[in-house]
Amino acid sequence: MVNAASSSSSAESDRSADAAAALHRPRAQPARFYRAARGVVKASLKLFYRNIEMTGVEHLDRNAPTILASNHPNSIVDPLLVGLFERRQVSFCARDGLFDVPLFGRLLRAVGAIPIARRHDHKGGKPSNDRAFDAVREVLTNHGVISIFPEGKTHTRLKVQQLKTGAARMALDAESASDFELGVKVVPVALNYLVRHAFRSDIHVAFGPAIDTRQFEDLARTDPRAATRAITDALSEAIKRLSVHVEEQEDERLIAQVTAIMVDIRQQAGLDIGGQSPAERVALARRVLDAYRWLEETKPMQCAELRDRIMAYADERSDLGLGGEHAVFQHRKESTWAFLYGDDWRGHLTFILGGLPIALHGLCHSLAPYWTLRTLLRVTNPRHDRRAFTKLLGGALVFSAIWSAQTIAVSTLLGPVVGVIYGATLLPSAIFFLRYSRETSLHRLNLRSLKGRLLGRDRLEMLRAERDALHAELRDLREEYLAHIDEGPSVSNP
Repeated sequence: MVNAASSSSSAESDRSADAAAALHRPRAQPARFYRAARGVVKASLKLFYRNIEMTGVEHLDRNAPTILASNHPNSIVDPLLVGLFERRQVSFCARDGLFDVPLFGRLLRAVGAIPIARRHDHKGGKPSNDRAFDAVREVLTNHGVISIFPEGKTHTRLKVQQLKTGAARMALDAESASDFELGVKVVPVALNYLVRHAFRSDIHVAFGPAIDTRQFEDLARTDPRAATRAITDALSEAIKRLSVHVEEQEDERLIAQVTAIMVDIRQQAGLDIGGQSPAERVALARRVLDAYRWLEETKPMQCAELRDRIMAYADERSDLGLGGEHAVFQHRKESTWAFLYGDDWRGHLTFILGGLPIALHGLCHSLAPYWTLRTLLRVTNPRHDRRAFTKLLGGALVFSAIWSAQTIAVSTLLGPVVGVIYGATLLPSAIFFLRYSRETSLHRLNLRSLKGRLLGRDRLEMLRAERDALHAELRDLREEYLAHIDEGPSVSNP
């Protein structure tokens, strides 16, 4: 009996020692390939986006096993962004079908991604994720970082979709294996794109306070499903607080339009001299959304009438080619390139005509690789879940090969100096064409806007009058709202 008790005590002591050792295990340094890939991604994102602002980094505990759980508004860009701000190597959870994509699957494995089997991707039964959970548990036991997108799919809404329970189950699984000694932190992350696909737009990446899985130990021991749901609900609410969460899709343009008006009102009041940061703009949009809810509750008839007027105003702007058709939180005049063409129609015309030769150069010399890639996609017909990644990797190979061939041909015909200059212009001019086409369609620079300015002067005058009336009414409502929340005007107020 004494020996048995001694053996039991020794085993318990060993388990405690193992747990203590796990808690103080040194963090593994990112692999060399991962560091190199992160450097390339960082440079690429800085080229495409003007300003990527990160807040809440203090919530990242570099010594704790961590699960980064984020919303998923922009496909492949989202995991690239999440990995930028964590010094440790991040193991991304990705759907298993992506690992079958040629080359890309090898890349995923090289950076330590973990394949996740989703039920609706595997017809005819419930797929097993036992290996995935084993891999996640190993990463967390070694105080590593897991990235997961619990919405389960990418989408274009300004709304946090209902979360799956995977992040919570992974955290509880790792904690249960360590008898709740590990201390897994689930960190909510919100990715806020001011203009989702626009070149040189801004992004706000917000990290929220971590959810400590050990707080749910008692509930997990008695009712694991209830604990899973409690963590998932807490995570959902945290991501909503960090993002611009609009319940109804038809309200998205409204909130964006009112935010744009509030930017003007604040500037007229002498606030935000020099512009707002991405985090400040997202905070303003959230406050506008809160004020809209307040007005709905306190003055429903005025709210409905004002909503109709604002949407009619946005529709008229769109019809005249002045913008307003997209739910965006950043506008052309805020771009670093605004000095090229100013804010009047003559400046717009200068940009359109002046940039046209460069845009045409980029278009003409990209047609061959573009149509080659389209033909390859049509012939191979990749599955829907592989198409975007096949396009990304195939595009890199096809464009590189054909542009190299074009550069060699020009060098042969016109000499090496001309060939080198020609080759050096291909990528910048192609990027400029993308910029030019997006700006002309998204930010008031299309020919339709010029036509509206030149031929629709009466409509423009009426639009300006309605704009001034809306500004005046929203300015008064802003003061009422600030009095309601018992705060004076500040940078964070609308």
